Amino acid sequence: MKKAFCITLAGISIGLSCLAFAGETGREDGRAGDTGKTSHPAESLQEMKVQNPGDGAAKDQKNDAKKIIAARVNGTDITLKSVLEIMNRLYAGKGAAAVTPKDKEASREKALNKAVFYELAYQKALVSGLKVESAEIDKKEAELRAKLGGAEALKKHLEEEAMTEEEMRALFERSIILKRIFAAEVFDKVVISEDDIARAYEKEKGKFIRPEKISVTDVVFFLETEKNESVALAQEILRKIRDDKDLNPYNLVSDGKFVAHDIDLDKEKDGELIEEARKLKTGELSGVIKTSDSLHIIKLKQYSPEKQFALSEVKGFLKQKLTAEAEQKRLQEWEAELRKDAKIEILEVNEQ
Repeated sequence: MKKAFCITLAGISIGLSCLAFAGETGREDGRAGDTGKTSHPAESLQEMKVQNPGDGAAKDQKNDAKKIIAARVNGTDITLKSVLEIMNRLYAGKGAAAVTPKDKEASREKALNKAVFYELAYQKALVSGLKVESAEIDKKEAELRAKLGGAEALKKHLEEEAMTEEEMRALFERSIILKRIFAAEVFDKVVISEDDIARAYEKEKGKFIRPEKISVTDVVFFLETEKNESVALAQEILRKIRDDKDLNPYNLVSDGKFVAHDIDLDKEKDGELIEEARKLKTGELSGVIKTSDSLHIIKLKQYSPEKQFALSEVKGFLKQKLTAEAEQKRLQEWEAELRKDAKIEILEVNEQ
């Protein structure tokens, strides 16, 4: 039987697993997608945050989890430890109370599927003849040593993670190989043409419209609109606002018959006010406006007309979106290809 594989740190799941199962668009060839930068698997050790440092019980649990086999892929064992560490990534950002038993079960299944996918990809890479020079691993080890603060800090870190130096170097090697096979089989095969982008733009053109925006200070009166004295009072308030050097309705002291407030006019509710607001320049006052339910005086604060964004203005966004979708599709296709003739055994084990 082949030696059991243990993903000794969960960082490998940051990039490849999220891409394969959560739809992120970071690229393992170093070209991070624009919806969120994704770490390289080869950088996972540097980005790992040690949980419960110095906790002997936690170390013992990690050692125990390394001995438990969660799955077997073409004769190669996947340990429970590797699955649990991927699960930790899925829990990232959630408080312990927010993770329900149902969440944990779903996360466990997802993590196990990811671990199987990685192993299938790694086996494919070895068959393809992908190799890593020792100098590349040396570089990664040196980077981690420097990041942690020296050789002693690295030694302590490995002890806390129940990991040997040989296992650390094996993880670096495996990470680099996985990065390369995912690039070759997925990311480098995705090409988005200018025609693809143009077709997507025409299909979704209606989504690329910035709606008209009209912001005003609205002086609304609590008066009966049909009475002459109501209009007269509104005209008197308008005169007082115009007499103010700043034309600021808020400088008036309300007697309870009107109130001033700032508002973004709504096309559905404020059609009559919008019609009048379009006639104004920024900072200009309207006259007294009689609507179906009240009297108003408005001061235009900001006006932005509706705008249809051109293809050139949204091209970058569309390319990122299409690339992410195509990469996700290719990841799913490739996983199905790898699983087709593989011998995969899922073992029943309890979480530690």
